[in-house]
Amino acid sequence: MVEEAIGAVFGEASTERFSFVFSPQKVKSLRNLFVVVESKDSGGKTYRVVGKVVDILTDNPLLSPENLKFFVNDEYGKEVADYLRSDRFKTYIARCEVIGEFDEEAGEIRTLTRPVETGAPVFFIDKDLLENLYFNPEPFNLFPGFTEQVRDARFSLDGDQLVTMHAGIFGMTGMGKTTTTGVLLEEFTIRGVKNIIFDPHGDYVNLGVLKDDLFLVLKEDLEREESPLRRLAKDYQDFLKKRWSTYLKLVPSPYRDIVKKEMKRELQPSSICFRLAMFSSVLKRDVVLPFRERQDETLREFREKLLKFSEEFDFEKLAKAVPSQILDRLIKLKVEGYPSIILNRFFNKYFVMNMIEAYSGEEISEAQEGIYTRWLDSMEEEIENSGEEKRDLELVNALLSKVDSLGNNKSKYPVKRQLEKAKMVLSSQGRFLSVDSYELVKAFSGKSGFLSFVSNIIFDLSSLSPETVQRALLYSVFYSAFHLHKSGELSVQKGDWPILFVIEEARVLIPRSGAEDIDHPASRFARNIVRRVATEGRKMGLGLIIVSQKPASVDPLPVSQCNTLILHRVINPEDLSFVRTVGESISQEDIETLKTVERGVSIITGTALKTRRSLLVRFRDRLSKEGREHPRPLRRLWSEA
Repeated sequence: MVEEAIGAVFGEASTERFSFVFSPQKVKSLRNLFVVVESKDSGGKTYRVVGKVVDILTDNPLLSPENLKFFVNDEYGKEVADYLRSDRFKTYIARCEVIGEFDEEAGEIRTLTRPVETGAPVFFIDKDLLENLYFNPEPFNLFPGFTEQVRDARFSLDGDQLVTMHAGIFGMTGMGKTTTTGVLLEEFTIRGVKNIIFDPHGDYVNLGVLKDDLFLVLKEDLEREESPLRRLAKDYQDFLKKRWSTYLKLVPSPYRDIVKKEMKRELQPSSICFRLAMFSSVLKRDVVLPFRERQDETLREFREKLLKFSEEFDFEKLAKAVPSQILDRLIKLKVEGYPSIILNRFFNKYFVMNMIEAYSGEEISEAQEGIYTRWLDSMEEEIENSGEEKRDLELVNALLSKVDSLGNNKSKYPVKRQLEKAKMVLSSQGRFLSVDSYELVKAFSGKSGFLSFVSNIIFDLSSLSPETVQRALLYSVFYSAFHLHKSGELSVQKGDWPILFVIEEARVLIPRSGAEDIDHPASRFARNIVRRVATEGRKMGLGLIIVSQKPASVDPLPVSQCNTLILHRVINPEDLSFVRTVGESISQEDIETLKTVERGVSIITGTALKTRRSLLVRFRDRLSKEGREHPRPLRRLWSEA
C-alpha cells in the first residue's frame, strides 16, 4: 500500500478479532472505520485482511498500583502525578472485528482462515476495496450514495431485498429521514418498483420533478437547438405523449382527471430531465449526484454527466437499454382521498362493520353485530338482484333508515349513535375522492390494470383528518392488497405486480399499544392488517418500508420483521433500546455512534448490504423538489417590513 501505516497489530490476534496500536497525533477518529492489515504467509506472499474498528482503548503502564501514592501525596505528588499522566506514556489501542481476507484474483472477500501477524502494519481502507465490499454495479441494485469513511466510495443496496424483506428508516426529526426515503423512492421508481406511499405531510408530492437549481444548470442546453440533451429530451417527450394518449383512454372516471393532470406535469422538461438523470445513473453504474463540499461543483458535475450521457445515448439506444415497462411509466399519481364504506362482491358485511367502527370510533357489540348482519344481508341480496352497490353516505343513510324498526330494542340508540357519528365524519370529507381500494389496488397491481403503467400511488394525507380516517384508509388499502394477493385474484407468479408499501410517520399510522388513540377501532384495524402483511406478505410480493422519528412508538411486530435498518441520529434511551432489540446485527458500538452522527449520515445494517456488516453512509441529495414548503412566519414577517 502506498499511504503511510496508521498503526501495527498488537497482542493476541485470531481469525475473528485483532487489535492494533496507533498514534492519536496521526489519527483523530477510528470508531466504525474499516482498516486493512498487510501480512505475509509462510511463502512470503502478502495477503490483505479487512477489519472494522469496534472500540478504542487507552492504557498507561506507569499508572500502576505502586505509583498511586503519588496522587495522594500533597508535598511532591502533584508534580510526579502530572508527569505520569502525560500523553507521552499513553498507549492507544483499536479493537477490530475481522471482515475477511481479500482474494486478489477473485476480487472478493472470503472467510479468514489464518490470523494476522502481530506487528503487521495497518492502513486505512482504500476506495476500490471499500467499493468491492459494499458496491454491486448490477442495475437492479440501488445506488443511493457514498460511504462516510471514503467520501467518493459508492455503496449499493439490493433492491429485491428491500422490496421483499422489509426495511425500517428511523431517526430524530431533522436528521435526514425524509431525504433518505425520497432518494430510495427515486431509485425504486427508475428500477421498476411499484410503491404505495402514505404521506402524512406531503413530503413526496413532487416526486419526479427536478429541483429548480438542478434544472437551471440544464436550461441553456435544453434551449440550444443543436444540443444532444435537447434532442434526447424532445424524443423522449414525444414517445411518452404517444404512449400515454393510449393509456389515458383506458382510465375511467374519477381517476382520468388526476392521471391527466400528472401526465401534463411529467411531460415538462424538468420531469423529463429527472428521468434521464436517473437512467444515466443506472446505465453508467454511478451515483446520480456526486458528493462535493461546494454546491456549485456538484451542479457543474451533474450537468457534465447528463450532457455526456445524452451524447452517448440517443432515444433509440436508450429504449433498447431500459426495460419497456419502465420507460413509459407515469412516475406518480397523487391521491387525496378517504376510504369508501362500500358493500359489494369484494367488501362484505364484516368489512362494512369494521369501517363503521373506524369512522364512529365505537366498537360494535355482539348484539349490535346481529342487527347489522341482518340489515347488510338484506342489502347484499338487493345488490345481487339489481347490480347497484351502495357506498358511503348512501349506505350509512340506508342503515339509519332501518333504525326505527328496532322499536324498544336496547341497541337502538347505540346503533343510531354509531351511524350518525360515521355520517358526520363522512360528510366532512366532501372535497376528497372516495377511494374504492379494491378497484385501485387491482388497477395498480394487476398486469392489465388501468393504472398498471403508474410507478407510485401517493396518498397525500396532509389535509385528511382526523388521524383515525388516515388509519382507516391505510387499513382499507392494505386489506384489499392482502386479500387480493392471498386469494390468488392477483398473483406475482402470474405476472401481476408486487407492491412496496411505504408508511411515513408510522408512529401515527400504526402506533404501538399504549400510544394515543390505540384503542380506537381504526388504530387496531390498521395495526393488525400491517402485521399480517409484515409476517405473511413477502411470498405474495407485498413489502414494507416503515419510517418514523420515534421507533419505540411504532407497533413493534412489523418493525421486528424489517431485515434492513437505516438509522439516523437517535438519542432517546427508549428508542435506542428498541432499535437494539429489533436489529439483530446492531452492535453496542453502532448504538453509541447513533447518538452523535451528524445530519445526513446514517448507519445501514441488514440483508440489503452486499457485505452484511453495518456501514456508515451519506445518502445523496434528492433530485426531486421537496414536498410542501415548511411555514416560515417570522421570515415572512420581517421580509415584508
